[in-house]
This record gives sequence, C-alpha cells and structure tokens, in this order.
Amino acid sequence: MSSLRIMDSDPGKARRTAAAVQRALEASPEVVVGNVSESPNHRDGGLRVFMEVLLLEAPAARGNVDQEVTVERTDRPRRRASRRELPRG
Repeated sequence: MSSLRIMDSDPGKARRTAAAVQRALEASPEVVVGNVSESPNHRDGGLRVFMEVLLLEAPAARGNVDQEVTVERTDRPRRRASRRELPRG
C-alpha cells in the first residue's frame, strides 16, 4: 500500500487539502483510500495528514489505463469556461 503525506504550516489548510485529495481519490474506481491520520508539525505549529492508498489491480481485459484526477482549488479564481456537471451517482 502506498501512502501520501500532505503538510502545511496552517492546520486548517492542510485538513482542507487532505479532504479534497481524499474526495478525488474516493471518486476513482481504481484506488481505495485506507487509514487517514493527522500528526502535528512541531516546528511551525502546522499539520501533517497521512493517508494510505491502495491501487486496485485492473482486470486483464482493460490493460493499463491512465486516469487523470483534477482537484479544484478554492484559493484561486475559477476559470470562466463552462463545464457540464456530472450526474450524481
């Protein structure tokens, strides 16, 4: 199992970033998010968020297929391009 570490000197920003990454990963049928834990960063009062990520083996018929994941940021202005909303499900 692989692991991700998200660090920031602002604990709130680290939590928001980790939550966005976790939502993006959970939306993918190719990975499973495992244990998510937090650890204080003693140097600057920040926070480290660790999450385990398990890559599911693709069926042999599918072969190797790359997947692109996009996470929208709230700290930057949104682009003006209109996009259709995906159906919930």
